[in-house]
Amino acid sequence: MDESACYLLPLLAHTWAPCGQTPVLVEQAGRAHLSLIAAIAPNGRIYVAGQDQSFTSEDIVWFLNKLCGRYRKRDMLIIWDGAAIHRSEVVKTFLKDHPGRIHLERLPAYSPQLNPVELVWSQLKRSLKNQVFTSLEELAVAVLEQINCLEKDPKLVQAFFNKKEIAFITD
Repeated sequence: MDESACYLLPLLAHTWAPCGQTPVLVEQAGRAHLSLIAAIAPNGRIYVAGQDQSFTSEDIVWFLNKLCGRYRKRDMLIIWDGAAIHRSEVVKTFLKDHPGRIHLERLPAYSPQLNPVELVWSQLKRSLKNQVFTSLEELAVAVLEQINCLEKDPKLVQAFFNKKEIAFITD
């Protein structure tokens, strides 16, 4: 499980263009962003939620509750980083209220390469490169389109667990 954000500020990448015709992206830079949270499972399932403001501890609990609803008959192993909102009293209270239901494993500090959800963010942001979005609604449509592609391709999501640094999760 992990959080990320997509900003209206375009992600730029090298591209090709005819000699003398440099591509120009006109953008409206700002702090407006779409906050995203995702969890993926080794069976290829992906769960994503988004909002137009930063996540709070209450939002994390809401998402954990949704995951509990999806996996009613099974306990869950959640692997996440040490973000402050993951360690808040609100989250701790939720976990105390659901003993044994959720087992948490915290990743070592500064180790995004060990989190398979980081590969979701990489895939998503790579697909948004060199595009300009003038509103959060446009950005949300593009993000949702890419998330739908991932939902329809569970083999790709499963492949995120095959990365050498991450394979320990499914071993």
